[in-house]
Amino acid sequence: MPEKEINKIDKIKIARLIERIYGKNFDITLKIRYNIAKKIFKNNNIALYITLRSINLDKLYWILLNDDIEDIVLIPGKYIYITSRSGKRPINLMADEEVVDAFLRIARSKGIRLLKSNPSFRYGLALGPYRLRVSVDLPPVVPSPQIYVRVHRGVATLERLKSSGFMDDEQEAMIRRLIDEQRDLVISGVPGSGKTTLLQAIDLAIPGWMQRVYIDESDEFIDIPNYNQIKINNVNKVKEIFSSMNRNIDLFILSELQYPDHFEAAKIARGMGLWTLATLHARDIRLAVERLKGAGIDMEGLAIIQLEKKYEKGIKRQIKDIYVK
Repeated sequence: MPEKEINKIDKIKIARLIERIYGKNFDITLKIRYNIAKKIFKNNNIALYITLRSINLDKLYWILLNDDIEDIVLIPGKYIYITSRSGKRPINLMADEEVVDAFLRIARSKGIRLLKSNPSFRYGLALGPYRLRVSVDLPPVVPSPQIYVRVHRGVATLERLKSSGFMDDEQEAMIRRLIDEQRDLVISGVPGSGKTTLLQAIDLAIPGWMQRVYIDESDEFIDIPNYNQIKINNVNKVKEIFSSMNRNIDLFILSELQYPDHFEAAKIARGMGLWTLATLHARDIRLAVERLKGAGIDMEGLAIIQLEKKYEKGIKRQIKDIYVK
């Protein structure tokens, strides 16, 4: 653990003081702790460790440092399961109740109520350069609380995604044309196909002066000083659409279209003439169109970017098709 390194430079007391610093909400608290630790110790890894330890998640430190790991599954009393570029496997580390409880405490700190009527939910967690998407299942859906963590390290640009094989030249050109036309976009694919990664890259390709509002899971999008960003961590998407009418905004990033209120929010935003971007779970274009039409979404002026995930000597993600109505 990097605590030994902290001791070497005789700053362990400072590290413990940092853990007692609080901001006006949980997300700002973590941001302040990380930035202060980074400034004092001049070491990103130590800053990450101190931030994780302050919320009792230091057990995940070495897992997060491994750039090959993309997903973490935590089921109390079982070995931690990870998904890496080479596939899925357990590691020699148990998921105890302490680390699961830490994620539940974070959920409460974010204002999420742990109720039988809300047994499955998600939230975002920003830890320095890392963006975690935390999905939680509670009884009666599962026998005991279970945590699923998607790890995003940094943010990919369209250029980086193209160079990695995620898209080709023609697909990149088409996406840039859709951005120039301010075409409403839905990124569709199976879980883990790279929907949020592509949405973040598209966001970076949109001019920074345009005022954008991120609704729900906004922690997955990095703060960029010269970008006009408003982040709202509120699952009541319809309410936030109406509230934002007074903000003179240019576009909405609605995150995932999953429940009826999500689709309703997209319909309202598009009806108001607001540029709308979102993601959707669907295996192919046909199913994506069926889901959207079934929810009453007008397909006119809408583009769907369909992603696919293959297991070929590891996990391969790429754009399969682009549908433009």
